[in-house]
Amino acid sequence: HTSVTLGSLLDDQHWHSVLIERFNKQVNFSVDKHTQHFRTKGDSDHLDIDYELSFGGIPVPGKPGTFQRKNFHGCIENLYYNGVNIIDLAKRRKPQIYSVGNVTFSCSEPQIVPITFVSTSRSYLLLPGTPQIDGLSVSFQFRTWNKEGLLLFTELSENSGPLLVYLHSGRLTLLI
Repeated sequence: HTSVTLGSLLDDQHWHSVLIERFNKQVNFSVDKHTQHFRTKGDSDHLDIDYELSFGGIPVPGKPGTFQRKNFHGCIENLYYNGVNIIDLAKRRKPQIYSVGNVTFSCSEPQIVPITFVSTSRSYLLLPGTPQIDGLSVSFQFRTWNKEGLLLFTELSENSGPLLVYLHSGRLTLLI
């Protein structure tokens, strides 16, 4: 696994920008315009997301390979996965997106159609994964009051482990 941590005081109730770009083994991880460039470890160049991407939390705590963190409690806006507006798909109830729990399409200070995860244990969005892709780009902005919370999770195939983005002690960590 490769773990990179960026940002501080991310629980200040201000909007923060996140961008994750990966092509083969090269990763760019940005939080509020600060970027870490690094290469993933291991032999594979593929990021084989053949199950699902989960934004805001994980579907089943205790599921094999899941990461035990509180689900995200706050707002996410401008959520794009490989150029696709995930919040727009969820808002229009498109069949490729599962919205679970207490998820609303507003925030205390409305911006560009944000989404709020009200519960820290039962709210998340689920997007089917894409097998055999060479790269990915995930970007979003978030704000929260909490120092802990899982923002993005997927299990990679071939026992490669997880891809996680989470808040820990008010700092954002990317684990591949």
